[in-house]
This record gives sequence, C-alpha cells and structure tokens, in this order.
Amino acid sequence: MRALWMPDVLRAAGLTVHGVSGWRNRGQESWGPIRGITIHETRGSRTSSDAGEIRVLTEGSQTAPAPISQLYLSRTGDWHVVASGLCFHNLTGWGGGNKGLGNDALLGIEAQHALGEPWTDRQYRSYVTGVAALVRHLGIPVSRVVGHKEHQPGDKSDPGFDMDKFRRDVAAALEGDDMPSADEVAKAVLAAPLDRPGWSPVAKNKPTMRLDAVLETTLSLVGGEQRAALAEIRANQAAILKAVSGQRGEQILAEVQAQSARLAEVAGLLGELAERTDDPAALTRIAEAIEQIASGPTSGATAPQG
Repeated sequence: MRALWMPDVLRAAGLTVHGVSGWRNRGQESWGPIRGITIHETRGSRTSSDAGEIRVLTEGSQTAPAPISQLYLSRTGDWHVVASGLCFHNLTGWGGGNKGLGNDALLGIEAQHALGEPWTDRQYRSYVTGVAALVRHLGIPVSRVVGHKEHQPGDKSDPGFDMDKFRRDVAAALEGDDMPSADEVAKAVLAAPLDRPGWSPVAKNKPTMRLDAVLETTLSLVGGEQRAALAEIRANQAAILKAVSGQRGEQILAEVQAQSARLAEVAGLLGELAERTDDPAALTRIAEAIEQIASGPTSGATAPQG
C-alpha cells in the first residue's frame, strides 16, 4: 500500500515538506506493512545540491536501482518525499532491531551528508522530529529505528552519528508529545463493548454503527482529501448496511466481519485526523464521541432487523 500519508504526518510535526515530482506513483505499490525505519546518509560531497542528491534517489546508482528511498532530508532541515512505494535502500538485514527485514517492510530515509561532515543542529533536530512523527504514526517501537550500519554491520557505516543517542532523542521527542497515536485512537474506537441493553439481538454489526457515529463527528472537523476519504468510506459503509438489511443475523455478522480491514482503515484515518488537527476542541469532540458510543447507542443509529 502506498504511503501517501507521509507529507501530512511530517507537516503536522512542524516540518517543511516538499513533494518530488511523481512521488505519489514512484516505487512499487505492493509493499508493507511498514515494520521499521532505516536511517541513512547520502555520503555525497559537502557541496552537493538537493537536486543532485534527489536525482540519484529517483534514477538509481551503480549499486542500487531506483527509487532508492522514500524520504530525503536536506542539510536545510527540509524534507522531500521521493516515493510512496517500495524502494531499494537496504538489503535484508543481519543485525540490529530490524534483523531479517528488507525493503518490503522498511521505510528508508536518506539525509544529505558527506563522510566526516559535522551534523548541524538544525538538520539533526529535524531528523529526530521527523522520525518521531513517523514512529508515532506507524505505531512501531523506537527500537525499530535502525541505522544502515546496524542493519548491515561490516558492510555499511552510515549514518555517522551515534544511533543509540539518536533513538534516545527520538524517544524523548515522543515522550514530550501527548497527542494520541493512530493505534491509540483505533483501539479506543474499536474497543467499545458490543453487548449492551437496548440493542437488537441481531446487532452483530455494531462496529459498523459505532463507526457511523464517529464519522458523523469527524466529517465536520476535516477538509480536503481527508474529508473525501472519510466520505467515501462512509458511503461504502451505508452500502453495506443496505446490502445486509433483512438478512439473518448470521449473514449480517459474516458481512461485517468481511469488512474488518475497512473498519481498521477508518480507525487509522481517525488517528491521522488527531495528528493533523491544530484545534484542541476537535480532539475533545472526537474523545466525547467515542465515550458516548462506548456508553450507549447513538441517536439515529439503528440495527437492521433480521
């Protein structure tokens, strides 16, 4: 699945992000789930330009086919999204926290940097902030943030900084961020009890009804692509309810279970919404909606009778 969420996640962390032309369709679409992040540095010259470095990432080199990485971090501290699909930035690792994993499960970041060049505070802090935002969005442990030199020991030596310190800095950035993660929001949405007084015995589709109420709240809080995505999912949800109406409870259950991946996707979108919004009141409204759903049926949400 393409990681089209990357620019929004990085911008929500206060970073400047640019999209490299064609990034949305660059790289193989069939990759993931993303289980870790590989930290790289380009090892170009100290006078290299962003355009030159990015050209290598998009066109490939003698040692790596294109595209080489999903993300590029400039010396300026700006981020560039290079590709949304699978890239060829490392081998299957034989060391580190992502041992045994390869390009199909790892997101790669190339930072513009020359061998022996001092790291500026601006670029290093941007690296820490960006990786913390990615870790939070992906719901992975900080131990899954691994340097190329750790992933392929004896073969690679980048990045030049201390990876243990880098992970500590990422962890500290996460501790200072009290925004809920996508995983936390998903669990809150999907953990509401399914058996409560007043609900129809055949209301096996209560997860769908629960999402209906949450979407009613969140659709009013978002705009642009996020609103379109949520609206599309809500339309699909309505079609499911219509399709199962009048069927027996067992059939309703089977239909809703078949949509479990879709339900998880909606929960993930709610998490992204929480990460993107700058309005504390919006987060409060989401939390109140989830609490209301957990405590009882929402007005207007009725289960189809079998």
